[in-house]
Amino acid sequence: MYKGKIMNVYWGYENSGKSHIKFYSMYNGMTVLSSKHKNFYKQKYKISNRGVSPNNRLWIHYDLEKIMYYREDGKFLSIFTNDIDKFQKLTFKGLDAYINPLSKEDGIDYDTMYAEIMKYHDTKTRVKYYDNILKSGKFFKYEDIKKYMSNEYKDKDIQFRAFMEYFMLDEKIEPMGYEMLNDNADEIFDDVDMIMTSLIHNFVLPKPIGHQYGTGILENHYLLQQFGSTYQIPPNVLSKLRKANNVIPYKSNTFDCVVKQIDSFSHFTCHKWKETPPELYKKDKNIILNYLDHQLNQPLEIAEFLAKNDIPYKYFDLDNDNYNEVFGGNFEVDKEYTSHAPTWVGYDDRYNEVVKIAKEYISIRNLAQPYIPPKL
Repeated sequence: MYKGKIMNVYWGYENSGKSHIKFYSMYNGMTVLSSKHKNFYKQKYKISNRGVSPNNRLWIHYDLEKIMYYREDGKFLSIFTNDIDKFQKLTFKGLDAYINPLSKEDGIDYDTMYAEIMKYHDTKTRVKYYDNILKSGKFFKYEDIKKYMSNEYKDKDIQFRAFMEYFMLDEKIEPMGYEMLNDNADEIFDDVDMIMTSLIHNFVLPKPIGHQYGTGILENHYLLQQFGSTYQIPPNVLSKLRKANNVIPYKSNTFDCVVKQIDSFSHFTCHKWKETPPELYKKDKNIILNYLDHQLNQPLEIAEFLAKNDIPYKYFDLDNDNYNEVFGGNFEVDKEYTSHAPTWVGYDDRYNEVVKIAKEYISIRNLAQPYIPPKL
């Protein structure tokens, strides 16, 4: 079992190794806190055995305690369950990319899906849309949810599954709230080893309400809560963050970073443009240039937010820094484990198209190689 001395906070964004740090946390038996429907989802991994499969996938044999902290009808509530004696391969599959369009294999029509998402900028309407497209993945009808939410199934996994679907219902999703999060910070953050955050300041979607206070950085008002007419981190949470190991990932390999951002362009822009990245670059290169400016600026945007709140932070070089030294784990996960790059073999023409754009962008913007973000 991992027993860290300090809580880590991973300030992630698009293409910043979030899947990798998730696998790293699981493989090292950490307790992970993340956002779930504007509230707090804690997963405690207890690893019994770990190894590597014949096809070089990491696997874990583990017990998992899952706790959801949430707000309903003005009350602070929680629900938990235990998954015992589980096995899982840590499988990563790059989806919806240009160089190797693996998304075509998963049966999802991304063009249609994202076209629909772009119609709905307000959260409630978007939730209703998500609810419709996710129905095929749901387990329960509404009457089944009521059945399994009863005390007869208390603390059983089926109740937890039913609850998560119940919680997805539009009228049930409420942010934790400033005072409630502040008053219950000790319980929520107790024994957490890794906090996952995610930048949602998307290049094409409207900035969220309160973005000037940081809600574009903190997913769905996750750590930041509305306080009067502003958005703030509650003092008890702020105190914990100031004592934590706050890490902002970045890539010092400028060329590799730009190639990967171009590869994911259509995905990160919600398929707003029908053209492929090379086609769009020929049509209007400023769109791609501005997109790359936005993507490469995200670590600095997070650093500005943390500095403004007197939260100490360090940068983490995804290309060269050591995960164990920075995050305190005992087991390594190969840096390329969640990279699209190994899938590019055999797609030389597409890769070379992206390379040409990347080199031109680096030249036009006169970017340093290697890149080191400024410390504020």
